Amino acid sequence: MSLFFRHLAESFRKPDHWLYASWLDVITKYRKNVLGLFWIFFPPIIYIWGLGGFLAAVQGRPAANFLAHIGFGFMVFRLTSTMLMEAGSSFAAYQPYILEGNLRLTDFVMRPLARSVIHFIFAVPLLVIALVGETTVPALGVLASFAGFLLVLVNLFVYGILLALLGARFPDVNDFLGSVMLGVFLITPIFWFADSAPPGTMQGALMRGNPFHHMLEVIRAPLLGTQIEPLTFIYLGVMTVLGILLAAIFYSRFARRVPAWL
Repeated sequence: MSLFFRHLAESFRKPDHWLYASWLDVITKYRKNVLGLFWIFFPPIIYIWGLGGFLAAVQGRPAANFLAHIGFGFMVFRLTSTMLMEAGSSFAAYQPYILEGNLRLTDFVMRPLARSVIHFIFAVPLLVIALVGETTVPALGVLASFAGFLLVLVNLFVYGILLALLGARFPDVNDFLGSVMLGVFLITPIFWFADSAPPGTMQGALMRGNPFHHMLEVIRAPLLGTQIEPLTFIYLGVMTVLGILLAAIFYSRFARRVPAWL
């Protein structure tokens, strides 16, 4: 277990590979486009004011309240799903570096996580605009949301480690994740409200068994003034502790085998 925590500490002491390189990944991706970095803002704009406005009209809800709900739902789900799908192929994507002897594999999982966070940060001004239609957001709500955001990042990293190890051994994992993500998207309350799936129903069981729902709620609910179910805190508490233990155990046991798997 000590190998995992030692490599993680070294990654934070020397963030050049994953932090600076992630920023370069984002910049170079859009550098040759005519509109440049505007394309980072384009998906949130389409989902919040395009699809969000349409669905608010269809469901007969006030657009001002629905836009923030959809905005945070879309961006948090995009952050979590993109990170986990990229984590499954992260070791294969950086195979040359690993085969050259760079066995601090935590760097290669931090890199897609940092990219996902950068995209989320770019969307924050748009989310603030979407919040204009909401009631006053309490300062404690902002702090609680930020704490939830940090908790989500911890979970994304530790489960990203597990998926990266699994993806290095079994490349089919990446195809599997891509296939199931659409189903997970549909049972996560992004374009609908959680009270539409009450406890005791099959829909409610599916939603409450979905980790993306709980990761979304601890970020979105404090800002929108909605109540977080006690189950969410229990779910994420168990999920976090279990994820850290599994990541530490499996990383320490299998990290040295990754070059042979690749």
